[in-house]
Amino acid sequence: MNMTRNLLAAWLLFGLLSCGGTEKHKQPGMCAKQPMAADGIVRLSKIEVYPQYLDEYMKYATEVGEISLRTEPGVLTMYAVAEKDNPCQITILETYVSKEAYDKHIASAHFQRYKQGTLHMVKSLELTDQTPLNPANKISNFME
Repeated sequence: MNMTRNLLAAWLLFGLLSCGGTEKHKQPGMCAKQPMAADGIVRLSKIEVYPQYLDEYMKYATEVGEISLRTEPGVLTMYAVAEKDNPCQITILETYVSKEAYDKHIASAHFQRYKQGTLHMVKSLELTDQTPLNPANKISNFME
């Protein structure tokens, strides 16, 4: 369980990442991010992982989060949290600059590796699109 918490902490660190902006706003280790388009996506992914797979799941999730944020200009945020009393309940705040950026993300090799590798680990998955109450509010973090 300690390994799970360490992996979760690592992914949370990666999840605090969205260097939004142009090349001049590029953060170390991150690709330059595009501005949010009119068809941008803000989504909550609620995932329940079978307890026996939690450590392995977190390895996959850490990898896909890091690669996506470092290499995909259209992936702005991947902020993951687990419930304190039930770490198998994971919620991820994801933001994409556009529908096209989301489509590119789910077609990427790293996302497909995550999806195929974790299918048997996930008990349930719920994706819900969100409307920001204040669209001017942005998460602006970085990865070193």
